[in-house]
Amino acid sequence: MARRYLLLMALSLPSIVHAEDAAHRADRLRTQALNEHAHAIVARRNDGNMQSRAEYRAEMERYEQQRTEWRERVDACRAGDYDACDRH
Repeated sequence: MARRYLLLMALSLPSIVHAEDAAHRADRLRTQALNEHAHAIVARRNDGNMQSRAEYRAEMERYEQQRTEWRERVDACRAGDYDACDRH
């Protein structure tokens, strides 16, 4: 009886292993698909962040330029160039 049980187990083992391999492959493919999807989301977020930072830098450069020009006009006004005193 024990031999018969062992024989049945031995014969069914390859099909069990094959089913486990197929399930493992399916899980691995699902995991890869989820990872690719997550990577795409992160890449879109990072692209948006880079664009926002670039826009912020451009605005800061514009602001710094305007502030420099304003300071130059104030200095010129204080030095007696009254045309520079006009608000722009």
